[in-house]
Amino acid sequence: MDMIFISVIVCLSVFIVWILVKYILLKRNIRNFSSELEKLKSSDYRQPVKVTDFDDDLVKLAVLVNEHVDIQRELGAGYREKEKRLGTVISGISHDFRTPLTSSLGYLQMIEKNGELMGKNREYLATAIQKNRYLKELSDDFFEFARNENQSGDMTTEDVNLSNLMTETLLEQHSWIESRKMKTDFEVEDGIVINTDPHMLERILENLMSNVRKYADGSFGVSLKNAEDHVTLKVFNGLSEGVSVDTERVFEPFYRMNARTAEGSGLGLYVVKLLCERLGWTVSAEITKQNIFSVKITVNNLQN
Repeated sequence: MDMIFISVIVCLSVFIVWILVKYILLKRNIRNFSSELEKLKSSDYRQPVKVTDFDDDLVKLAVLVNEHVDIQRELGAGYREKEKRLGTVISGISHDFRTPLTSSLGYLQMIEKNGELMGKNREYLATAIQKNRYLKELSDDFFEFARNENQSGDMTTEDVNLSNLMTETLLEQHSWIESRKMKTDFEVEDGIVINTDPHMLERILENLMSNVRKYADGSFGVSLKNAEDHVTLKVFNGLSEGVSVDTERVFEPFYRMNARTAEGSGLGLYVVKLLCERLGWTVSAEITKQNIFSVKITVNNLQN
């Protein structure tokens, strides 16, 4: 009887040890499997998921996962290729659209300077010029949107005197600032030089000024300051009573403030955000209790 009891104990002990070994092996395989799945998050990782045990169920699971990953990669590659082609088409159309539009705007401005049109015809001409400028702005936004969404186009960096460029940009706003009797507050430090892509920088400033022209009411200000390791550019303006801004959404594509008189594609500040991200800068927006809306850009890549 004792021998039977001892045999049962030994068998149970062996069984328990076997169960423990299987459990430990299973836990180790699950950890290894999880680690392999974690590696798959990286688009550069191309190794198939492997298992260190010959358990049929684990092997089948690894095979299914690998098949699924291969399918997803093929779909992802196809999607990226289609997205790239679409971006190229949109950029091409936008570019072809901008060229004759710029030319027609130039001719209209020549007619305006000629001064031969009077009365209603002069009013019609002014309206045509205004609408042409609006269409050109839209086409410029769509061009930048398509190009930067697909990260197409090489960046060419050089040292740019941001202080001078900002001053020139503000001088170009003189006519509409004067006509709307805007209260201005410009504080631009001298001698600020950054290393950046000049085209992207100019586009950022153009879009910021365009946004101010559309929505500014009563006041308009710019602050450009230099710090030890960064430059801060802040553009701010007053808003009409009743105009609301969702600062959480202001950089989303096609978002527009609720000012009914303002024209725009809703892409201006979104393009600003895209360009800032490509340049490695940060951009944010806020609105104060006094209904002052501001966009702040922090430039991190100073002149080397």
